Amino acid sequence: MRFFLGLGLGAIVCLVLLEGLLRFLPVNSGIRMEATSIEKPFSRFLPNQPYVYSYGWSMGTAHTGVTNSQGFTNTPDSSEKGGVLVVGDSYIESFMLDFPDTVQGRLSETFPKKVQTVSASGDGLADSLQIVKYFTPTIQPATVVLFVEPYDLSDLLGKPSVGHNGFSITDNTTVLLEHNAYTESPNKERVLRSALIRYLYYNLKFPDWASKSLKSLMHPAPQAVSHSENLIPKKQQVLNYYFSELRSLSSANGFRVVFLLDGDRKAIYSQNHEHAWNAEERQLFATSAAQYGLDVVDMQPSFQRYWDEKHERMDFLPMDGHWNPVAHKMAAEEIIKLLKSK
Repeated sequence: MRFFLGLGLGAIVCLVLLEGLLRFLPVNSGIRMEATSIEKPFSRFLPNQPYVYSYGWSMGTAHTGVTNSQGFTNTPDSSEKGGVLVVGDSYIESFMLDFPDTVQGRLSETFPKKVQTVSASGDGLADSLQIVKYFTPTIQPATVVLFVEPYDLSDLLGKPSVGHNGFSITDNTTVLLEHNAYTESPNKERVLRSALIRYLYYNLKFPDWASKSLKSLMHPAPQAVSHSENLIPKKQQVLNYYFSELRSLSSANGFRVVFLLDGDRKAIYSQNHEHAWNAEERQLFATSAAQYGLDVVDMQPSFQRYWDEKHERMDFLPMDGHWNPVAHKMAAEEIIKLLKSK
């Protein structure tokens, strides 16, 4: 009995010591989110919220910041009308970078006080459409830049995660927007006070690891791969709806739409042995956008040239696939070049 009591006491002491140690290290703070609704169907964080970002067990790319009054990162609280609105996901959100090192920060050097950003991790095309619908009538931008990455197309027809939006097709004819509302758990604030829990959850991603391990135990044998249906026609239908809605909003509110298309960095680094993008989906998006008269800034040529000349990554891989300051700078330069050419 004394052995087990001693063992339990030792474990408690170790946990207390770990908690104390981690409080002095840049553990990911687990930034809290605002509730979403049909009236405000887009993901955002609590306003004016300090946060600490770090990635992985080693707490790499550690960075601190504060959300603005609307709950977004790396963007000023206000700017003049007739500027640039940048919309995207975690690539634009850029927890690991200072504002001057981001696309929007670089754009602000050319368009002072005329750049705003609305972005949140996990946002996809459906989210960007809701954001444009909500913000452009009040912000009144001259240009809306929409970031697009491989996940946006590969998961185009997937069920939306909590706090986000998705597309659905009814009767094989009508495309609809579907919102999956988010409400914060009453226990989240209390749980996030523990640095040890935050380290396990956000840095080590312990729940994801546990879930994958459980699935592998339940299904140890390889599952037969079934040939899924060709989703390209359905994705084309969704993209037609998406581009049509954007063009209508553009005409009604007087802004220009520019898509910022991520390059296939995996293919660049591996000399085309591996790919992050589905080539057919990528081509489908670019071609369809052009058919609707919407501009596309494709980063593939710029990234390829930089890699050939410098042989340096445009991201934080192999640790983190998000863009580094070099990629953000190149993207801003390409956008500025386009905006000044027309």
